[in-house]
Amino acid sequence: MKRLVLKEMKLLSFKEEKAKRITFHPNITVIKGDNHTGKSSLIKSIYWAFGTEPKDIHPNWKAANAIVLVDFSIGKDDYSILRKERFFAVFDANKKVIATFNGITNGIGPFLAGLLDYKIVLNDKKGEALIPPPAYFFLPYYIDQDASWNNNWSGFDRLTQFSNWRNDIVNYHTGIRPNEYYEINASIRNHKKEISELETQRSISGNIMTKIDSQINDDVVSIDTEQFKKEIDELLVNYEALNKKGAELKQRIIELENHKLHIEEQITIVQRAMSELKLDLEYANEQTDSVECPTCGNIYENSFAERFAIAKDEDTCKDLLISLDGEWEEVRKQIVYEYKVYNENNIEANNIRSILSKKQGAIQLKDIILNEGKREMKSLMEKEVSKLSNDIYSHEQKIDGLKEELKAYEDRKRQKQIKDRYLNLMHSNLLKLEVLTMEEKSYKKITSKINESGSGKPRALLAYYYSILQVIKENTTSTFCPIIIDSPNQQDQEKSNLDKILSFIVENKPEDSQLILGLVEMENIEFDGETIILDKKHSLLRENEYPTISKEIKSLLAKCDE
Repeated sequence: MKRLVLKEMKLLSFKEEKAKRITFHPNITVIKGDNHTGKSSLIKSIYWAFGTEPKDIHPNWKAANAIVLVDFSIGKDDYSILRKERFFAVFDANKKVIATFNGITNGIGPFLAGLLDYKIVLNDKKGEALIPPPAYFFLPYYIDQDASWNNNWSGFDRLTQFSNWRNDIVNYHTGIRPNEYYEINASIRNHKKEISELETQRSISGNIMTKIDSQINDDVVSIDTEQFKKEIDELLVNYEALNKKGAELKQRIIELENHKLHIEEQITIVQRAMSELKLDLEYANEQTDSVECPTCGNIYENSFAERFAIAKDEDTCKDLLISLDGEWEEVRKQIVYEYKVYNENNIEANNIRSILSKKQGAIQLKDIILNEGKREMKSLMEKEVSKLSNDIYSHEQKIDGLKEELKAYEDRKRQKQIKDRYLNLMHSNLLKLEVLTMEEKSYKKITSKINESGSGKPRALLAYYYSILQVIKENTTSTFCPIIIDSPNQQDQEKSNLDKILSFIVENKPEDSQLILGLVEMENIEFDGETIILDKKHSLLRENEYPTISKEIKSLLAKCDE
């Protein structure tokens, strides 16, 4: 079994420009201080650094907005964890960043669960399987000054994320249901999730198969389509060729039509020019040897040479017109020919469509082909449904196997041994603490709520906590953590009872465990450890410690931004 051991804690307030360093003894550290010296704020900050939310934090401590850095070890490995509001950073022994997080449930929580072998998984109120946040893991190890001396399993705030967490958490920590139990359950959940997804797919495929089956025409004789294969292949080849040829013919006709229009435009231009030249020549013949330009008024010579040039231009236009007429006729003939070929191509296409509509008795070939396609699709869906059913069966078989493995961790004999061990410890611890009037039925169950009254209640709760811790020490499959007890002097205990409480805490703590104990006073109790005295009212942090600690924490925060 691994142990988490606290080594040192640094608290820093940039706002107040104060800080505090606390060094923990590996066995027992007693933190002594009168009321209002910050004792409880210090103690609450330890597991706060690991992602818990302690109850009833003093408003002045909240206002200080402290950053907490804790150095700790797990086995032979050293780590540090830093918390600044909802930001967390974890460092290795050389203060190199391992990981940073901006949250608890989906951030630092799963990381710490892996680091501490915390493998329990619970369903939240929405039914989603989650690793519980760190508060649920550290819960048996933390006894709060107020909440824990009124009700067991209540040391932290915000424990309402899971509806029925108490039994699961108690069973987990005490080893009634160890890590292996939850690992197997996690595998079962994964297989069930796979089954659910496969069943959805199977349902979809089954619906498609049913729909296709309803569309298959039983009147269409199921025939061997190989007899149509050659004909179909020929049709496909011909149809592809016709499509290609039709597209080429259509493009050729478009080009010829455009060319014809172009020639027609040229003919129109030449005809217009010839008309203008003819008018010019007639006008020139009617004039004398000189003629006045109607536009500019200049006088020009109207000689035979000028009239001959006009006539010559008109003859040129006639020649050009004859040439254009001939070219136009050639284009027209080509268009007629291309249309003829295009129509013949269409006739061939119609023939293919006619073949596709060919009937075998009352059934068209295309109906047979469509029906065969549906039969093939149905066959594919049947294979798909069969495969999905086999996969579902495979997961169900694995679940059955895992449930068999689970029985080893639900062994009633083993569970009874653990519960009997708890009950025997309770009998012994209650006797040591002189809680003599408490009826067994009120604490017989390991998940019991301790409801003793008066000054006996804190002692009864302490007996329960130590019974649970001893059972955890003997049976847990995860990491055993430091025991933190704040202000055990509750309900105005008589001095004799208080001495019993303090002696019991020191003498009966589980072997090799680390204890952090917050007290106002502790007299005549010997222990192997150290005592830290807080003697300044309303000021846990110190100005003289600020420069060194702020420098270190600023350096670590800077590493987180790299």
